[in-house]
Amino acid sequence: MKELILTLKEDIIVPVEMDAVIPEKIENMTLDEIKNIELPQGNKKVLLKDLFDVELNEDADVSRIIIKNSTIKLKRIGEKMTTGEIIVEGDAGMYVGCEMKGGKIIVNGNADSWAGQNMKGGELIIKGNAKDYVGSAYRGDWRGMSGGKIIVEGNVGNEIGEYMRGGVIHVKGNAGLMAGIHQEGGIIIIEGDVDARVGGEMKKGAIVVYGKVEELLPSFKFEGVVEDPVIKLSKKDEGTPIKGKFYKFSGDYVYNKPKGQLYISVESNPDLI
Repeated sequence: MKELILTLKEDIIVPVEMDAVIPEKIENMTLDEIKNIELPQGNKKVLLKDLFDVELNEDADVSRIIIKNSTIKLKRIGEKMTTGEIIVEGDAGMYVGCEMKGGKIIVNGNADSWAGQNMKGGELIIKGNAKDYVGSAYRGDWRGMSGGKIIVEGNVGNEIGEYMRGGVIHVKGNAGLMAGIHQEGGIIIIEGDVDARVGGEMKKGAIVVYGKVEELLPSFKFEGVVEDPVIKLSKKDEGTPIKGKFYKFSGDYVYNKPKGQLYISVESNPDLI
């Protein structure tokens, strides 16, 4: 297995697209071939070796790429990867883990918008904050994240899980507007507070909020108070247990017979009902 270590030589002004550098591709390449990978930068292309110091270890335990001194100007890190690991030392630009199918990405910093967009499998861990549209669909598309797991240890922006169809998004901080908008499957867990219109136009799936909810849409139906529930999204689903006492709602009733489940902490929202 090969471990590729990329150290950004200096800060860049024009963003660079990194999707050509993923673990499964470097396994079949020599060091010289890797150094000469072409990366789109604005309206031109640059070579990997022009931007990074490149080191290669051919005796690693897993196929791995480490990006040091990373900034939000490095876009599409890990896009469409299927195996191995990518470790980002610093921040990641837009589309980190986009269309990812397998493997693991760890961002030891913050992530720009569209993290895990259309993700299908694997694991994306962001140690800092992430901006808008985590696990969402492309603009104009209706197919968001369908599998895998995204963990954000900080806060997230607006419209996470837009058109989400499967997988798990776990946010340990706060979330912005319209978390789970158009959700059609999967589970979103938010440990912190949530801004207005959570679950707007969701059809299926589940959202769990442990913090305070700024505003609850009137198109959700109160189903009762539950304690330590097990979330089941289908008859074959073994269920996902969650701890705590929750108000349970179904919705969004802008649709006919929706199957969305919304769990809101009773402790953090004593006056919600």
